[in-house]
Amino acid sequence: MRNTLSLQSSISRRSMLPAVVSVCIMLCLSWLYPCQAQDLIVRSNGTSLEAQVLDVKGTQIFYKKWAERDGPTVVLSTEYVQYILYQNGVKRTFEQHTPAASTLPVETVNLGQNIVSVRPADLIFTNLTLAYERLLRANRLGIKVPVTVGINHRGPGYDFSSAYYQHNKVFSTGLEVNFYLSPAERFRYFVGPAVQWGRFRYLYVGPYDYTGGQPPQMQNRVGQHWAILANAGVWYQLNERLVFTADGGVGWQTKKIDRNGNTFIISQLDTNRWFRVSGNLNLGYQF
Repeated sequence: MRNTLSLQSSISRRSMLPAVVSVCIMLCLSWLYPCQAQDLIVRSNGTSLEAQVLDVKGTQIFYKKWAERDGPTVVLSTEYVQYILYQNGVKRTFEQHTPAASTLPVETVNLGQNIVSVRPADLIFTNLTLAYERLLRANRLGIKVPVTVGINHRGPGYDFSSAYYQHNKVFSTGLEVNFYLSPAERFRYFVGPAVQWGRFRYLYVGPYDYTGGQPPQMQNRVGQHWAILANAGVWYQLNERLVFTADGGVGWQTKKIDRNGNTFIISQLDTNRWFRVSGNLNLGYQF
């Protein structure tokens, strides 16, 4: 009888051993690889959104959609949110609002720090412009460098007057510093200084020979253009990646052209140093 009980006890301990080992393995795995759970954002209209909440700053919630955790960071105003239920069970509520049906929450704000853009309006002057902007300080500061190349400026009958800088541009670049007046939102304003430098073609007329000799020679020359401007503009986020900006500026400009000759085509020297007005339309890709 005693042998029988001992045998049954041994069998029972052996049968329990795999279960104990399985429980230990599961506990170790749960400690090494904790289960991920989503946060829950409940909007004012009662709909909920599974998300990974990154931060809440003031009246803005920064999060990633749970199904797109490798995608762009999205910003949502707390005005449209009842509460956030975090994965650890903590609930954070916000002041209740009843937004109108037309005021839907903005959920398409890309926090990428790089923007590559084109200026379609420059094609009117047969110029091709690309610009790169780097966003810093939580996207409140932008450093932009535009580059423009003139194309097809040697067509028949083209007017190479030094007064027409945009038409005769060969190459230009510059530096723009944009201070954004609000955090990352779909629509916002910016201001800042800009410096421009470029090279342009113009028609140079050699000195007249008043003794009845050879007529003056007309030559194509290349001059330089400098400008310092104060800019202001608007930013509008079209979707998660596309950004439209429009800016304008006023300031001072100067041109450096060949002064060795006695005459120039038209009275273009009156534009050598003068007030300058500039405007740009940009369509950019943010990443």
